[in-house]
Amino acid sequence: MKDPTTEGYEVSTAEIDGMVRNLCGYALGEPQPLHRYLDLTHQQVLFEGMAEALRSERGKALAALLIAGATAEQIVERTNLTKALDVTKLVRAAGEAEHVKQALSAAANAKRKAVAEAKKQAAATKAMKPGVKRTALAEIPPGTRRVLTADELKALTRAPARPKKKRASAGAD
Repeated sequence: MKDPTTEGYEVSTAEIDGMVRNLCGYALGEPQPLHRYLDLTHQQVLFEGMAEALRSERGKALAALLIAGATAEQIVERTNLTKALDVTKLVRAAGEAEHVKQALSAAANAKRKAVAEAKKQAAATKAMKPGVKRTALAEIPPGTRRVLTADELKALTRAPARPKKKRASAGAD
């Protein structure tokens, strides 16, 4: 059965025959038909396992692309895969679906946090009037903050205002 995720990749009969001769030469050369059958059956099962391992490695490569920021649609455009579902199937078959989900969720949370922090900073900057220097409470060293007593508050309200500077009159000499 042909794997739909390898659609578009073709190999010739000569390439397959060459690989069988290279990888199974000892089994093909076995003079006893039963031994030859058993050896070749073992090789077939081994190669099916290798094909599954290769499929898994392909899924891991796709997972790495997703984690790096590529979308399934972008991956489909750059590979011979025909639909985004094939990307998902390979990633899931590789056992990487949860890893991808966690990485993408962490990236989305970091982005949301950065946007919220930027909005908070922009609001703080906007709230400050030009020319007025304010000290944020966070900048006051711990241990120096305290609540004023009632007497201190009264004293502050009774403090005389600073005298205004007099302007020089235009006609005075």
